[in-house]
Amino acid sequence: MGHLDEYMKDLKSVIDRIPLEKVEEIIQLLHQTRMNGKQVFILGNGGSASTASHMVCDLAKNTRKQGLPHFRVFGLTDNMAIMTAYANDEGYDTVFANQLDNLIEAGDLVIAISASGNSPNVIKAVELANQRRAITVGFTGMTGGKLIHLAQISIHVPSMRIEQVEDVHLMLEHMICSAIKNLEIPVQTGEIITQEPLDKAEQLFGFPVATESQFQFDQSELLEVITREFSEKLDLHEFLPKILDFTVQSVGATSGSIVVLDENGEVIEGAITYAGEVLRKSTNTLNRATQEGLANWVIENRQPALVENTMRDPRWMKSEPQKVQTDVARSAICVPLMVQDRVAGVLTLSRTSPYHFTMEDLAMLTTITVAISYSFRRKA
Repeated sequence: MGHLDEYMKDLKSVIDRIPLEKVEEIIQLLHQTRMNGKQVFILGNGGSASTASHMVCDLAKNTRKQGLPHFRVFGLTDNMAIMTAYANDEGYDTVFANQLDNLIEAGDLVIAISASGNSPNVIKAVELANQRRAITVGFTGMTGGKLIHLAQISIHVPSMRIEQVEDVHLMLEHMICSAIKNLEIPVQTGEIITQEPLDKAEQLFGFPVATESQFQFDQSELLEVITREFSEKLDLHEFLPKILDFTVQSVGATSGSIVVLDENGEVIEGAITYAGEVLRKSTNTLNRATQEGLANWVIENRQPALVENTMRDPRWMKSEPQKVQTDVARSAICVPLMVQDRVAGVLTLSRTSPYHFTMEDLAMLTTITVAISYSFRRKA
């Protein structure tokens, strides 16, 4: 019994030293990846390959919930034909990177599991993922190896015993999938909305939106009223600061920007707010903001984005005024303004703290941008 007691004692000590804040970060990152419709790739060797396959199964099946999209999750260890083909013809070091090469896109998530952190095929795959602007997560043990520094987010199991590293990796997989399974469903159209945002909307738009503390609303009717008011009363120069101020206050952002694009993707009007002050910037400055970073990603992909930690998301790049500041983890949301089949603008909000924004905030911002887009269409 001495060996068994020692094993259990050591394992408990290792578990007590797991950084739970990192686990929570990965849970939020996976949820964000799911809601953005991006892909998840999981890989590892030996016992880590088994954990990778197990995690693929749990994410794909056990996290299904009505009202939420399914995970687009793939195990790179599960197709023995392609693995042995690459290993035989091009070397075992390539078996994961070659699979990723044809599939991975910016914003996808790669989870690499390696007890040593030094497996060459794992390292090559993570290097490729980083180059393609994917998000990389490393599950490591022992000294952490190269992977602990190469992955953008790392969970290190502080043990030199490979069995216990693998024990904890599987435990972490179960913890993460269980937490995702029990996440609350984000607010959908037609659900109950509290009065506070509606009061702000009434102040901005100049008409009563609701008379009760809570109500069931028809989103299409609300958008039509907002569209009519803006179309009849506001020109673009007056419109942008008002809508930007409204959205910043509604979701508790500390800064934000809104730009309108012509058919060639050039900025024709825009506004920026920071610390409660609306700033007017030149179209050249605003054009640069749409040609790189998160706004550029949203324009190119024609879909909204929620960035829960800007230090961990390759889609984010600090704006010019922030480059002189010390790097700070922020949260951000960015939504395209669509007119027919083209992106007519971008609305971006950020806050100087990570994990502030929720899917409810993203849904609200999307609703507002739909109303703005209708207004643009009617003005055209």
